[in-house]
Amino acid sequence: MAVRVCGGRGLGREVAAVVAGLEKGLAAVNPEKLVRKHVKTRAGKLYVDGKEVDLKRYEDFVVLAVGKAAAPMASALLSILEELPVRGVVSVPRGTNVKHSLKPLELFYAGHPTPDEKSMKAAEKMLKHVEDCGRRSLAFALISGGCSSLASLPAEGVTLEDKIEMTSALLRAGASIEELNTVRKHLSAFKGGWLAKKTSCPIISLILSDVVGDRVDVIGSGPTAPDPTTYREALEILRNRRVHVSENVWRRLEKGAAGLYPETPKPGDPCFRHVKNIVVGGNFDAVKAAARKMEQQGYRTITLTSRMTGEAREAARFLSAIAMDIAYRGIPLKPPAAVVVGGETTVTVKGSGSGGRNQELVLAASIYLKGLERVVFASLGTDGVDGPTDAAGAVCTGRTYRKALAIGLKPEAFLANNDSHSFFSKVGGLLKTGPTATNVGDIAILCVSRR
Repeated sequence: MAVRVCGGRGLGREVAAVVAGLEKGLAAVNPEKLVRKHVKTRAGKLYVDGKEVDLKRYEDFVVLAVGKAAAPMASALLSILEELPVRGVVSVPRGTNVKHSLKPLELFYAGHPTPDEKSMKAAEKMLKHVEDCGRRSLAFALISGGCSSLASLPAEGVTLEDKIEMTSALLRAGASIEELNTVRKHLSAFKGGWLAKKTSCPIISLILSDVVGDRVDVIGSGPTAPDPTTYREALEILRNRRVHVSENVWRRLEKGAAGLYPETPKPGDPCFRHVKNIVVGGNFDAVKAAARKMEQQGYRTITLTSRMTGEAREAARFLSAIAMDIAYRGIPLKPPAAVVVGGETTVTVKGSGSGGRNQELVLAASIYLKGLERVVFASLGTDGVDGPTDAAGAVCTGRTYRKALAIGLKPEAFLANNDSHSFFSKVGGLLKTGPTATNVGDIAILCVSRR
């Protein structure tokens, strides 16, 4: 997958090296390759994570794929299952270029990041497929980032519009993915383990993680995973974040906390005895591959973390401090050096501008790094989409701040207005990939060369 720098002419060899690192990170989380790594056939036998699955026990195979990587994951699994009788559903974001036939699976192009009627229909069809499973059925759930939007079925008393409003309010308040999904699961008839609860047939879930820490109950809001969170916790999140949500949402959560609605299936629930949740790939795979590429290009490299969270501009402050220590003191590495991190930051939106967490991270870094020679910093969303923009992320150098001033722009004003996309559109440095058909969170690379 190519990463293109827009308006990046003359940015130099260091930018090219960082872009090569990002491209290698993306290649490492190719969904088809990850499925084939964990599911294999040998001599007519099926092996999942090295353990044999006795195909003679089954005569009905169900494939339910949902998320940004659903199409390539389903394509890989269909080619492995070959002539076996398969039925099921695939739900991908509207506009996805599905390159291979997924027949006999039913394909839905659903709303993302905002769910729509197709999202509801896909969730309903998936529940119907597992409800129709019998003693000789085996189900595969292929889950990746975007699942929460692409298969969305509101619980009793809640509308799709209620859920959309709640999600938007929490995102603008800077809620973490864990907080967001805690609330989502308690407003859903699909997430939070309910898919697993609807059947007694074995389910093998192959999960591509876009969540820091790879918690299966958080990825895609955990349709096949036990949910340790509660209605009371969901209420506490809304109160602490002081967000405006509909009366339907408050009523559902308050009644649930009072025991008037059943809790989501919890750890220890018998329904999970027949479920195997397997994380086939995640952010660390991308970070590790990017770091290896930076080493191959001659940079002393450290993989700092794959669990970066918190406000984007605060993460930028921390990483910029590391860049200064490398440049001026040679710690923790002497130049030429690269620091690779992964994870997913958040942005508390206070302005009216356009951007995403990666672009905001890089804009903030351009301010902290101003005047520092031979430094490059880039951050990229592995799904190719950073916020409601056409960019995947951005790249800056120690000269970006000065370049902005020279054309009459004040970086601090753009940051205050959460307008990172407009800033990099004018200054140059937007990173674009188009849809990548994968999603494991974000990758960022900090590169400091010799003076």
